[in-house]
Amino acid sequence: MRRFDVSRAARTACAVLCAPFIFQTVWAQSLSLDAALATALAHHPDLRASMLEREASEGATQQAGAWQNPELSTLVEDTRQATRTTTIQLSQQIELGGKRAARIGAARTAQGQAELDVVSRRAQIRSQVMAAFYGVAVAQERVRLCDELGRLSTQAREAASKRVLAGKVSPVEELKAQVAEAQALSASSVAQSDWRVAVSQLRQALGDPTVKFDRIDADIGWLPSASPWEPLAHRLEASPAIARAQQEITRRQALSDLERARRTPDLTLTLGAKRDQQLGRDQPIVGVSLVLPLFDRNQGAILEASRREDKARAELDALRASVESQAMQALSQLSSALAQAQTLREKVLPAARQAFAASTKGYELGKFGFLDVLDAQRTLFEAETLALSAVAQAYQADARLLELLGEPTPTKD
Repeated sequence: MRRFDVSRAARTACAVLCAPFIFQTVWAQSLSLDAALATALAHHPDLRASMLEREASEGATQQAGAWQNPELSTLVEDTRQATRTTTIQLSQQIELGGKRAARIGAARTAQGQAELDVVSRRAQIRSQVMAAFYGVAVAQERVRLCDELGRLSTQAREAASKRVLAGKVSPVEELKAQVAEAQALSASSVAQSDWRVAVSQLRQALGDPTVKFDRIDADIGWLPSASPWEPLAHRLEASPAIARAQQEITRRQALSDLERARRTPDLTLTLGAKRDQQLGRDQPIVGVSLVLPLFDRNQGAILEASRREDKARAELDALRASVESQAMQALSQLSSALAQAQTLREKVLPAARQAFAASTKGYELGKFGFLDVLDAQRTLFEAETLALSAVAQAYQADARLLELLGEPTPTKD
């Protein structure tokens, strides 16, 4: 009866699945975090859209300061030339009540809000790129870990084959070793698939799907630090979201001032001349018109603007509480992830590596069974996976804090 070689079949399948990845790593193009951030800030379409909106607001501010155009009109009475009367007049509307200044102020506050939108969008893009970048870095490290696990499984299978040939153990142990090797190689294929998904997410965060890279130039041995809440609380008011909400209150106040200014009616001055053909002389025309605010005093628009101003203040209070809560949660997640990563790196992983090495050596000497080797190998792999997950959570929490609170203000020495 011919025995099926599980390890050979697994190695063949892995070679087919991993060939594109191995070929890419030969001609690897690395991508650093600085290069990723520079690419996103230069080419991201959402950021370009925010910048175009800012430029549009500059045009709105320019238009708000424009004066009213004069109106030229002519009136002809009677179609007979002998008795015809022709009137030509020029009318100019004069804004009263500070409407022009209020309109300019409202436009400038909208322009300031557009500026803050650019700042907020830039912070979001930086956060998304950092989270996606380190997501690829962790996935890349997981690929390396699975490859190392496959190498160790191959060594264990070779050791089992030697002991079977020597007649020290049953051939069943070699089959178990071959199955373990096949599982390790399968895990390597899954890790590479996860890496490609992470790369796709990074390209999406960059906003440029044409960016070419095959590996990430990152040291995940470095982890972000978790500051106490008090220093972070001082950055709360300067966060992009809260700064924009405060600017929205200022804009609503400017709109309220504009509606109050519109209560005052505008004055229209008219100058002209009237030619009476029957009398044979010209007559000057001077006129003044003013709307009487008897029924419409713009009271409804003033009430609407005032309530929207109050609404903006309420939204600021709700947003401040939400940002503070989310920042505290992100800080808690960061602290927890850092503590877990430190414990795994300093205590669990060294012990798991030592236990696996000892069990492998002991199995070669006939002191342990193969199940002991598999158990130690499984424990090591799970510890490595947990450590990588903790690192990924730490980077994601740090990126979330950056998005919520913005860049820290440098302190002066």
